[in-house]
Amino acid sequence: MQALVKIKKGEGFIEVRDVPEPECSPNEVLIKVKAAGICGTDLHIWHDKMIYWPPVIMGHEFSGEIVKTGKSVAGWKKGDRVVAEPHTRACGVCYLCRSGNIHLCPHKRAIGWGIDGAFADYVKMPFHLLHRIPENVSYEEAALSEPLAIAVNCVILNSGVKAADTVVVEGAGAIGLLAGMTARAAGAKEVIITGVTQDEKLRLKKAKELGFKTVNVEKEDLNKLVLDLTEGRGADVVIEAAGVEASVNTAIQIAKRLGKIAIIGITGEEKINVSWNEAVFKALDIKFCFSSNFDSWERALFFMSKRKVQTSALITHIASIREWKKLFTELEEGKGIKGLFTF
Repeated sequence: MQALVKIKKGEGFIEVRDVPEPECSPNEVLIKVKAAGICGTDLHIWHDKMIYWPPVIMGHEFSGEIVKTGKSVAGWKKGDRVVAEPHTRACGVCYLCRSGNIHLCPHKRAIGWGIDGAFADYVKMPFHLLHRIPENVSYEEAALSEPLAIAVNCVILNSGVKAADTVVVEGAGAIGLLAGMTARAAGAKEVIITGVTQDEKLRLKKAKELGFKTVNVEKEDLNKLVLDLTEGRGADVVIEAAGVEASVNTAIQIAKRLGKIAIIGITGEEKINVSWNEAVFKALDIKFCFSSNFDSWERALFFMSKRKVQTSALITHIASIREWKKLFTELEEGKGIKGLFTF
């Protein structure tokens, strides 16, 4: 089968290769991949800026159809349309796994970087990580289940956005826009999406098309806008999805006293400077969000089935894995929001 493989450590070293079709263990299913999403993680692997174990087939966001089941698989059959949590090779015995937090297992080797992933014709997955795709959701839409589940985990399960909240989402990338849609689905009264000048042509434009109030923080006074909208109180919830030092400190500035901040952005730096005293004096509730869990996946699929979140609106590129370099480059340059490989 054809697969996109990171063949060894270092900058670059990605190739489309013919590789053997995966063989299922008794507890696994073989899935014909229909669509697979390109994540920032994949770009980091391209540039050798995150942990991975080569040679490895890349890709962890995908949708597909079961074509084979292991002898111990129960509740799933050939022809089922599925997506899957990428939490493969969690140890199962640490306190995190045993408390239901397999996504945080320090021993986890997830698909796409720890073991072979979904940028291929076929991928195998343990059946306990599967979720059914609703009948009215396409494979392309479902391929965004994983980033939507991350947004749901952050916005609903961690920050607890509720009816009539004023929410600011910092960052207009795929996760930021999904977070905005999730906040709106949860009942937020007002959702503001922020970005910078380079986001105006595509990402902030898309946010406006989706019905959000938008702010270019390089040209407009975000703090004044938030205070005007909230009678001087500040935002109830701020979702930090930009992953830069300035936006973390802006979140602290614009959140109301006793407000909530949910941080999902990764800065790429070991340390950043934070307005610590202001956060303390405001008694802010700050949550750090990472990955996704069973509950967030089920809620994400529900939102898609009820059209509360339109993942298709974010898809700007669809191509084969042979065009990987073009897609990676354009997404990295901000010329797209979400790219998919189809098979």
